Amino acid sequence: MHFTNSLDKDTQSTPEEVTEDLQFAENTTLSNEEYPIKAIDYEEKRNLLDKTKIVKQSWSIVEIYQKIMSKKLILDPQYQRNSVWNTSKKVAFIESLFMGIVIPPIYVVEIPNENVLEGNNYEVVDGKQRLSTITSFLENKLKLNAKYLEYYSDIYGTKVFNEIRKHYGEHVNEFLSSVLDVYVITANSPEFTKYDIFARLNKGSEKLKVNEIRKAIYRSKTLEVIEGYVNQNFKKPFYEKLFTPNDIKRYDDYGRFFKSIAYCLKVDVASGVVKNYNSRPRDMINSVLAQFQNNTSLLDENSILKIIEKTLKLKEIFMSLPNTEYLIDSCIYFAVNSDEVFFEKVNVITSDNIILETFKRSPTTTTNVNKRISRILSILNE
Repeated sequence: MHFTNSLDKDTQSTPEEVTEDLQFAENTTLSNEEYPIKAIDYEEKRNLLDKTKIVKQSWSIVEIYQKIMSKKLILDPQYQRNSVWNTSKKVAFIESLFMGIVIPPIYVVEIPNENVLEGNNYEVVDGKQRLSTITSFLENKLKLNAKYLEYYSDIYGTKVFNEIRKHYGEHVNEFLSSVLDVYVITANSPEFTKYDIFARLNKGSEKLKVNEIRKAIYRSKTLEVIEGYVNQNFKKPFYEKLFTPNDIKRYDDYGRFFKSIAYCLKVDVASGVVKNYNSRPRDMINSVLAQFQNNTSLLDENSILKIIEKTLKLKEIFMSLPNTEYLIDSCIYFAVNSDEVFFEKVNVITSDNIILETFKRSPTTTTNVNKRISRILSILNE
């Protein structure tokens, strides 16, 4: 049987070869150690930075609340992992706003809307706790505990928003009209710098993981399909068998699906290579996610669900073997595009000496990745 690339709509190309020593492995922790950079890349990074556009805007508190209510401004607690503020911190923050104190700026990323007439949406990059506190206060869910107020304890103490508004309407009007500095990372900024800015702004005591950042900035219909599947299944026994609670917490299940989709689109069976890989799987995966975000129609919902299904099947088959993730990367295209033939020969593939040899040293180089693809093709076409 001969294979054709039924999922990939890109034009055929052969990736440039790189030296065996250059490792850009797709790992889970975002750090310089795991993602080394050649000196020649710094100029390229600065050029991307020059193309990055961050616009300073001023949004009033009432405007911010309206955006949140209309879902134009999205507060997503799933990727904002900072510990939730306690009551004392929330009350102190609200008092600071009544005092007219300038607070640190909010950072948001601009998300293009499919309907251009509806304008853009925004997702919070830095400032979720501040905006969540404002929302809770305006919705009468935050009572201003007197012991945490230093300037307004006698008049605001024990009161919620509506009670303060009733007795101190002028104060509330000033509060609602006060403005916060908001820095908007525009949608047309390069994905690399958008990704890096998000990571830098969210560095705390615990580093963000790659897939937490991806889930935050690469919003698309594809991500919605994955989210829908995960939300329906992540508590089921079969899912818990394949992904640990920590995997799920860190969105490593999403990461596995992101990788599978990218490999399905980038495997070129005509030349036996993974296109645009260049020993940089992270960049390859991010570029595919960016294409989906830009509304490029690469895969329909059924194709995405099929990739997820085959990924889980492969993970179950390979989970007792070493190099599980590398095997899934190499096999997912064939599992999706030639189910019957592939699964008949899956044991031959996992025990093949040529494939096993590619895992011994530098398994993520372009040479070894392509060698596995080429060898699987040969086995399936025998």
